[in-house]
Amino acid sequence: MNFQWLFDRPIAHRGLHNSEFPENSMPAYQNAISHNFNIEIDVHLSKDGRLVVFHDDNLKRVCGVDKKVKDCTLEELKSYGLAGTDHRMPTFEEFLQLVDGKVGILCEIKGVNPLNSSIVKATIEALTNYKGHIALQSFNCGAVKYALKHCDLPVGELLTWRSPDSKKARWFPATWMGKLWISNIIKPHFVAYDIYACNRNLSENKWLKKGATKCPVIVWTVNSEERIEDARKYANNIIFEKLDPEYVESCIGTFMPYKCKKLPSEY
Repeated sequence: MNFQWLFDRPIAHRGLHNSEFPENSMPAYQNAISHNFNIEIDVHLSKDGRLVVFHDDNLKRVCGVDKKVKDCTLEELKSYGLAGTDHRMPTFEEFLQLVDGKVGILCEIKGVNPLNSSIVKATIEALTNYKGHIALQSFNCGAVKYALKHCDLPVGELLTWRSPDSKKARWFPATWMGKLWISNIIKPHFVAYDIYACNRNLSENKWLKKGATKCPVIVWTVNSEERIEDARKYANNIIFEKLDPEYVESCIGTFMPYKCKKLPSEY
């Protein structure tokens, strides 16, 4: 399996979004394509079983409606504007048609129930005829295991150091599954690690450096020059936002200080 493409170009977090183009919107994706950046997205299943591209479980932050994505039909989801604009939530199919192999895609499988494989199964099925570069990732160790077994795509494990947030129920399972010891059991093709850990005196960082000699590391979400410096110490590539595209372009080739014993192209 050759997935060197995942490390050759920086990855735009939820598209190359800004004040004009909301996150996970079609214009944000087109903006990333125009700058030749890979794109990170998130997928959910609607109430009527359609894959949609949206980050949060709940619509409130982005759409101003206190409802969960999974409790809405596609028609209802399409009726809500993104961040007060006329842009609408895209389906996974619409997104794939737009990208059409022009850049690589890093697709996060949402959901935190390791026994529920509905989203990852639907995603793999939707990719049957897609010809472009795409990799899957998830906090959900069950989804990661399912993808490793049922598809030939590169599959990564999302990891975070953060403690559970009592105000966000999903953080309890997400942080439990998001520790580095999980990746030692699951054995993903790569790990995507929380950049906020990298400038802290955490014991996990020692394991991250050790793991980076065996498994490629991407860090998320890099949003400042300070975070770029942290990324250079630990990562093979970055998932970024809120940075000038020209500056990000200038950073290419400055990562990967810890060479993997087995490069992605050798898997």
